[in-house]
Parts: sequence; structure tokens; C-alpha cells
Amino acid sequence: RLCALAEQPLVGESRGLGLIGGVELVADKASKRSFDIRRGVAAKAITFCLEEGLILRALGDTVAICPPLIISEEEIHELFDRLTRALDKTEAFVSAEGYRAAA
Repeated sequence: RLCALAEQPLVGESRGLGLIGGVELVADKASKRSFDIRRGVAAKAITFCLEEGLILRALGDTVAICPPLIISEEEIHELFDRLTRALDKTEAFVSAEGYRAAA
């Protein structure tokens, strides 16, 4: 499921090792151009995660995923369903604000 997040319009790279994962948010997938940090796109993504019931952390432009070691397979699927919805909301926010146009 982590690798599948790379298909999201905002995701430049998704990476992980074991249960630790990271989803890098970018303004342009082709060039991997970052958003202007002052836009707070990762922080906004975290806000949408919280609305979905997820407690994740922004590390710069990367959303860190660190679930508990006792997480079940069903709960992992729920985590990624919620994260996908949060990323969809973030994409809508970025589009509405015109943040992709900013170089």
C-alpha cells in the first residue's frame, strides 16, 4: 500500500522499511520540485490526516508513517484508506490555492 501512494498526484516518492514509511509531497512529480515551505503543504496534509483520525508527523515535505508494532493487517488497510483520503483533500487544497504554479 505504501508503494501505491506514489500514484497520488502530490507524491514524489513513497519509501519505507518495515513498518516505518515516508511519503514525500512535491509540487511537480516529473521534476520532484518541492512546494515553497512557507505554504505549509505537509502541515496541511497532517491536518487532514488528523481529521481522518490519523496521528502522523510532517518532517519537512515528508509525511512520516510510524504505526505501532502491534498493528493488525486490517488496521494497516484502514490507515492507508484514511491517508489516501487525507492526500486527496490535500490535493484539492493545493489545486484550489494554486500552489503548483508557484516556482
